[in-house]
Amino acid sequence: MAVEKFRYRIQHCKLAPFHLLAHLDVYRTWERAFRRAAIPVLYSQGFNPRPLFSFPFATPLGIESKAECFEVFCGEPLPPWELQERLNREVPEELAVTQVQALASFDPPVQRVLRGIVYTFFFPASWSPKEEWTLPEGITVYSLAGSSPVVSFLFKGEKVLWNPLKLVAFLETNSGCPFPRRIVRERLLLWERNGG
Repeated sequence: MAVEKFRYRIQHCKLAPFHLLAHLDVYRTWERAFRRAAIPVLYSQGFNPRPLFSFPFATPLGIESKAECFEVFCGEPLPPWELQERLNREVPEELAVTQVQALASFDPPVQRVLRGIVYTFFFPASWSPKEEWTLPEGITVYSLAGSSPVVSFLFKGEKVLWNPLKLVAFLETNSGCPFPRRIVRERLLLWERNGG
């Protein structure tokens, strides 16, 4: 008999000091949070069953995030607000769930609808970026507010242009900028269902 699956997309923060957790530690943290919250997560089959979590775009180690995202399959339907509330009781504020979305079986996974990621780079106050940066294709500066440029990393076909640490190395080599004091993933840019 087939088990009914209920799929959810969960967005959460990963702020300091948890930005120093490796991806496997974040996975285990969420596994324990679901267990403590008594949320009926479905597990894989086989010798070593694992929760049916999918973390498609983990933020690089050392980078904070206001827009971490993963998908999970549950064995029972839950209202998104209840899932968010129950999980937030089990995790620190720096890992808080900010959004839960119930997905239909036909909804594509997040990696198929993600068109870009927006980051803010916090450089030392003594340094200010040039008005014109030479940037790799697919990377755009939204605004230059003081020493904190907001940068958009867009995808081009199958080529992913989203690693902020590679951009830092590129800027250091080509523009002489210092290493940022802090990098924060601000939001995910998703294609809308109507294709927008």
